[in-house]
Amino acid sequence: MTRDSNYDLYKKQKSSKLKQVRHILEFVVVVIVKTVTGLFTIRMNQKLGVWFGKLAYRLAKKDRGIAQYQLDFCFPELTAEKRSGIIKATFENTGKTLFEALAIAKIRKHPEKWIKLTNSEIIYKALESKNGAVLLFGHLGNWELLPIIYDMLNIKGIAVESPIGDNRLDELLLSVRKSDNIAMVPRGDRSSARSILSCFRNNEVFLYAFDQDTRVKSVFVDFFGRKAATAKGAATLAQKFNAPVISAFGARLDNGTHLYNFELLSEAPYEGTAEEELELTRQYTTALERHIRQYPTQWVWFHRRWKTQPGEIEEK
Repeated sequence: MTRDSNYDLYKKQKSSKLKQVRHILEFVVVVIVKTVTGLFTIRMNQKLGVWFGKLAYRLAKKDRGIAQYQLDFCFPELTAEKRSGIIKATFENTGKTLFEALAIAKIRKHPEKWIKLTNSEIIYKALESKNGAVLLFGHLGNWELLPIIYDMLNIKGIAVESPIGDNRLDELLLSVRKSDNIAMVPRGDRSSARSILSCFRNNEVFLYAFDQDTRVKSVFVDFFGRKAATAKGAATLAQKFNAPVISAFGARLDNGTHLYNFELLSEAPYEGTAEEELELTRQYTTALERHIRQYPTQWVWFHRRWKTQPGEIEEK
């Protein structure tokens, strides 16, 4: 494997001291924002989120650069002005997501007012096989609403999350995502493997993010016409447990509400081969790309998605 050296232009200072300072500042900002969100309606929080996103756009020069670099090769057919517009809107959407997430208790009171679900019968039908299911999501729209969706559908499951590294921030985020229907399992925890096994044995739904380049077992598949290291865990779990895989890609609508549409991406019987695992991951990625193309301003373009490139070894 190799790294795309173009990302070095946007490399951030990661000394241990600066990292501690950054975590402290992040915690203070999140606490302040959480306090503010409790004072206002969801509509007002969305407006505040837009303001926050605009501020972040101005201050986060390196994140803005990453988004610009990636959009240039993902949407070469667009003008530079339109690509810049997508970046600005992406920051604003992320700001809205933050303010909504920290005021999520307000959304929980009347979730049907803010979240519309379509094709949800696909999930119930998939669970008839009694093998559990994998629910794929990406960082689109407001992904923090997914625990509420588990409550709306009255389904049980787990999600594996990566701790930020700061106990205060991690606890705060867990409190936001807390739900009786979905358990958050820390990545790398000794009990995580047992939790995953129990999830499928109990015919529950495993929530799985696969749209970022992280330190997990991955394969290279085309994503916007360029190879991207993509987590293969969804395909691996599907093969191992004969579980169906369903996408749950969100979209923020113009009226401030959210739409989640469910689509069956694969189901048993599976062959269980490495070739099939690669093909399944390719299918899942194609579905994600199709959704991002439909809502290009709602994906986190400032994540270094293509930083890992193929070398002699095709597996990460």
